[in-house]
Amino acid sequence: MAVVEIIGIILISVTVLATIIALMIEGVDTTKITVTGASIVMVLFFFFTDWHKLLLENTSHEYVPENYLEAIAEMINVEAILIIFSVSVIVSLTKEAGFFDFVSLSIVKLTKGDPKKLIIALGGLTFFISMFFDNLSAIILLGSLTVVICEQLDLNPIPFVLFVGINTIIGGLPTPVSSLPNIIFYSLYEGDMTFIKFTGLMFPIALLFFLLSSLYFFLIFKKDIFIKIPEEKQKQIARINPWSGIDERSQVYKSIGLLVILFAGFLLSSVIGLDVATIALIVAVFGLFLFNKQLKKFIHSGIEWEMIVFFVALFVLMGVLAGSGALQPIANLFISIFNLNISPKSAQILVALIIGLIGLPITGFLNGSSAALIFSYIFTTMVASVSTTIGKGTWIAFVLGGNIGGALTPLGSITILMALEILNREGYKITFMDYVKKTLPLTLTFALLSIGYSIILILSGS
Repeated sequence: MAVVEIIGIILISVTVLATIIALMIEGVDTTKITVTGASIVMVLFFFFTDWHKLLLENTSHEYVPENYLEAIAEMINVEAILIIFSVSVIVSLTKEAGFFDFVSLSIVKLTKGDPKKLIIALGGLTFFISMFFDNLSAIILLGSLTVVICEQLDLNPIPFVLFVGINTIIGGLPTPVSSLPNIIFYSLYEGDMTFIKFTGLMFPIALLFFLLSSLYFFLIFKKDIFIKIPEEKQKQIARINPWSGIDERSQVYKSIGLLVILFAGFLLSSVIGLDVATIALIVAVFGLFLFNKQLKKFIHSGIEWEMIVFFVALFVLMGVLAGSGALQPIANLFISIFNLNISPKSAQILVALIIGLIGLPITGFLNGSSAALIFSYIFTTMVASVSTTIGKGTWIAFVLGGNIGGALTPLGSITILMALEILNREGYKITFMDYVKKTLPLTLTFALLSIGYSIILILSGS
């Protein structure tokens, strides 16, 4: 490798690190910072390296476009961008129809306004939806709903929305269709892995995480959750009619039908042969016809354009980092472990321990898509380079590492970032560091339990 190319890779790594640090500063324009960082690494990658050769060596793509901009475009997760666009349209349609008001009043009436029951109900609903449907859709649909409910009950929505956001990650663990790391590693497993077996392995740890997060939120936000609802407010809740304020019930029924079609489409995506993004776009267009609304109006008012630009830039930033080969030393580290004078089980335990420890910051400071690609690169390189059979326990360590770290910072998961965006948009200020300080002990506990669970599976011969 030429000296100029080495300098280029170092500069790319430094730029990515500087961008991440800048994003942690309160009050900065995250979109401008990320776009600037992405632009710089694109220029460095083009002028300082043999970018085509590096992308062939450091990505799983068998073919890399000769055109540089086309190669950069392939780094962008188009599916995530289309989901943001499409689901925002659907949420805008159903919100205007009064669906969120109807659901919020129904939940309030069911829980009788008790904050303890309310946060568990919202978290449990999020967990269930995230098991089968796209996590981004879950936070877009339930994040705004949670704010509406809390405002009706004069509750601080911050713990409730954060709990919903974290449960999109936890609920995304149990099935192979619920998160990008799961989808990728499900396809990489070369043994007899089925949907049922995957769920059987992942559901116990996911349920434990849900219970622990519930207890943790009760402890940390006890002043906001352990609140006695005034007797007068209880009487008001008992008299609630969820249909009050709804001009046309047919609009709510249309909303329910539209969401059922959306969720059913996500669930049956593999059967009907369409990806989640395409299904979301089709349902969004169908919704516009169903509600007789103008496409121009909802593109203007229902789409988070700044958020879309942010994620496009973030995908490019991390795609260039991986494509430059800056992650090759990490892959070599895991391969070298199996060359040590230790037993295969001991080597796998050491791998599980390391991926559990480094997986937290990698996933927490990148994004789920980039981290999943990084871990899949490390995993496939390791499997291809060692003679030892890699069991389910080590494989699960990578799956958990690619998921749980997303709860570490708002950069790690699009759902956490969206949760904070919803809160800030509604006037409930919470910064990057506010979130990290509140949830760091919980995330570290998740990481330790993930490592322990993986080691148990390795020792059991799984």
